[in-house]
Amino acid sequence: MLTFIARSARSLSGAYIVWVRNATVWLKSWKTSLVGSVGEPLFYVLGLGYGLGTIVPDIDGVPYLRYVAPGLMISSVMQSVTIEATYMIFTKMEHQRVYASMILSPLTFGDILLGEILWVMTKGLICGGTVLALLLAFGVGPVWPGLLGIPLILLAGFIFASLGLIVTSLARGYDSFNYYFTLFIGPMFFFSGIFFPVRHLGSWVERLSWCFPLTHLVRISRSLLAGTAGGSPVLSLCVVALVAVGAFATASSLMRRRFMP
Repeated sequence: MLTFIARSARSLSGAYIVWVRNATVWLKSWKTSLVGSVGEPLFYVLGLGYGLGTIVPDIDGVPYLRYVAPGLMISSVMQSVTIEATYMIFTKMEHQRVYASMILSPLTFGDILLGEILWVMTKGLICGGTVLALLLAFGVGPVWPGLLGIPLILLAGFIFASLGLIVTSLARGYDSFNYYFTLFIGPMFFFSGIFFPVRHLGSWVERLSWCFPLTHLVRISRSLLAGTAGGSPVLSLCVVALVAVGAFATASSLMRRRFMP
């Protein structure tokens, strides 16, 4: 037990070093980064929620703003985290050779992987947390259980960071990410129940949407902020937990092969 605790402490210490390195680099251009990662989801909330919401009727008894905002919060985390876990990490790995330098230090592969995932989750928290804070401040959702959106944002960040790392571990170049964004992220964004109930599009679309982790995260988010999820979110919690474990295990294995072929 003591050996396990000591190893865990060393791993967290190494991961923290990687996290600090990333935070230090980010702080040099945080204003530009923040505008890009936070500005877009806020425009979605304002344009679709306050703008389109004035002419769209209630959905399942919920005003359109309250219906769409929880999903936009989670999708903002997905977009921010996915870009960081694909393009940014690929750049550090293949072009800047950051990890090649790190692996020559006392840092282990586990330290680097965990540190990068924690940093990517931090970026997701900055983006999603800003949207959540504004939604709660303007009364779009209740403060409680709305604050439970924070651990949900972290969970979403962990899932999409792991999925992004799987793609990065297999990517041959930047063009490889087009497949992921076009064939997975794009359809998931539109058919995960963020903007409208997918049940109206047919049973096969609804079954497809249940395969997307974003669908289940949106259901949980909506139950916290809008008071409805179309049913109990317990099943969705189980699904996202399984996806989180499976995605992280796969990402860890594939990234290890990429690091140490």
